[in-house]
This record gives sequence, structure tokens and C-alpha cells, in this order.
Amino acid sequence: MQTLLALLIVLAAAGYSVWKLAPASLRHRLAAQTGPLARATGASERTARRIEIKALDAAANAGGCGGGCGPCKGCATGQDKDDGAA
Repeated sequence: MQTLLALLIVLAAAGYSVWKLAPASLRHRLAAQTGPLARATGASERTARRIEIKALDAAANAGGCGGGCGPCKGCATGQDKDDGAA
């Protein structure tokens, strides 16, 4: 039982890491597939759409490469977003 629990924890951590580090385009494509996958497993149309919307929102807000964090370009220049306020 402990081995199974440890395996599930490791798989969850690996999945989370892959999701956070994946390019935004890949995250978006994967998130778009959650609705059809939910429908195929028997979920109602409303539930499948809710799952798809939440997955797309999570993909958009996951950050990482191509995440579009904002117009400040602070990450590219090494400056903080609030640098210009001082």
C-alpha cells in the first residue's frame, strides 16, 4: 500500500512539473482535449464544458515559456514590474 501511495505522489508531482514547464501552446492543446475526453468517459455536456473551461484557464495562467505574463518585459530584462514606479 505504501508503494502505491508513493507511486501516486511521484506521478502527480511529475505531471505537475511537466504541466508547469511545458510551452504554452502545448498546455493549451492538452487543455482543449479535456472536454472531449470527459464526454467520452460519460460526463454530461455541461460538466465536460466546465472541465474544459477550467483546464483552459489553468493553461493560460500556468506561466512558463510563452505564458504572456504581461507587457512589462521584466522577465526578459531582469527588472521587476514595479521598477518604473519609483
